[in-house]
Amino acid sequence: MARRTTTLTDTEVKSAKHKEKDFKLFDGRGLYLLVTKGGGKHWKLKYRMLGKEKKISLGAYPEISLLEARELREKHKSEIAKQIDPNEQKKQIRQESKKEKAKKENTFYTVSQKWHKSYKSEVSEDYHTRLGRALKNYTYKTYTLEKNSKLCIKDKPIYDVTRLDIIAILEALKSKGLAETARRTAMLLNKVYKYAVTHEYTSHNIIADIDLPIILGKKIKKHYPTFKDTKDIKGLLNNIDEYSGDYSTKMALKVLPYVFVRSFNIRHMEWDEINLKTKEWIIPAHKMKTKIEFTMPLPHQVTDILKELKVNALSTVYVFPSSIYKDRPLSDNTLISALRRMGYSKDEFVPHGFRAMFSTIAHEKANEENGHTYTGEVIEALLAHKEPNKVKEAYNRSSYKEAMRGLSSWYANYLEGVKNGDK
Repeated sequence: MARRTTTLTDTEVKSAKHKEKDFKLFDGRGLYLLVTKGGGKHWKLKYRMLGKEKKISLGAYPEISLLEARELREKHKSEIAKQIDPNEQKKQIRQESKKEKAKKENTFYTVSQKWHKSYKSEVSEDYHTRLGRALKNYTYKTYTLEKNSKLCIKDKPIYDVTRLDIIAILEALKSKGLAETARRTAMLLNKVYKYAVTHEYTSHNIIADIDLPIILGKKIKKHYPTFKDTKDIKGLLNNIDEYSGDYSTKMALKVLPYVFVRSFNIRHMEWDEINLKTKEWIIPAHKMKTKIEFTMPLPHQVTDILKELKVNALSTVYVFPSSIYKDRPLSDNTLISALRRMGYSKDEFVPHGFRAMFSTIAHEKANEENGHTYTGEVIEALLAHKEPNKVKEAYNRSSYKEAMRGLSSWYANYLEGVKNGDK
């Protein structure tokens, strides 16, 4: 069929019937109607750009009428004259639309949850759980600000969260006397935003632009409450021996002074981690804050307790199971509650205080008469503090093994002496 030079009419477009093969009805200046063998009618525009012939779809008939198709043709012809490729422009508009849709879908909650999931392999299980609680308690909640205005960034696209939004949250926490919580929340938000920028959920880490000392004031370093006076230590050890609460809790408290681990590790101690023959507790990497497997030497004071527990067989998995569910470890607040029942307030002593007590005494008694001769590196190794130098870290883990056992035994005997009144 010869190509038509006349323009189409509404009647011709409407009455065009499909045939065995697709065919075209031309309207002039590159515009034509493609009638498919299936009966579809689609407006197309043929044009040339940089010497190459191209075409662009303008839409289907009757959704796009003949008049509308001509208006689109003229619009695109005007753009082509300015060397603007309508196909490229269409693609760009589609990409921008996709980006805007993604922005709306990538809320602060969605992105922060993705970060939290990705961060699981970087920290201990206990710390990962605490980060999840912090997100929920401090970043997802609704804050009441001045003049009773409300602020909640949880469902806000992370791209639209502003620096002033974050500052308002931090100031709200500070106004409630939670300046340190606000500081930790800022650190948490910084991790989320670094992840968000890396994965292009947002373009900038707004937390990096906040001067925390100006917003929250100078940080006051607080140490965990602990004891170093022999009278206080003796009282604590005797109170643990006389504790009349749950047996599993009491035994955990009796072991804790001798192993210098975080409360999570003692609560989640499992029988298959214990080697009574070599007197070692091998804590797997996923339970350690450093994400490195750690071997804690066990003095006889601890192995004696573990042998007693083994006989009683409270659980086949956990050394210190929950008093309610034997297939679960002691809960997060169990040891804290036990110390409170003994009469110790949170300002006097906490489970973490056993680590601080060992560190303080071990450092003070180094090279003293009736003290020990081990170095600070050995003390830090027993506390499982991460050595920033990778080569030195690997060397320390192997070379300090016997020294760690020696210092552990010295400290266990020191505590026994304090409890018995020999120190």
